Amino acid sequence: MLVSNAKDGVIHIRIPTDEKRRLFETARRRGMTLSAFLRDTATEAARQVAA
Repeated sequence: MLVSNAKDGVIHIRIPTDEKRRLFETARRRGMTLSAFLRDTATEAARQVAA
């Protein structure tokens, strides 16, 4: 399946509202946007799996 370059870097996920609120609050406490927090968290998890 071919993926357009415009959508290559976009991942859509569905999460419950209460979970999103917790993620948003955690990101805010760390001085991050939700997107930056999710990217950093995913990157760190991938590094741990690869190690």
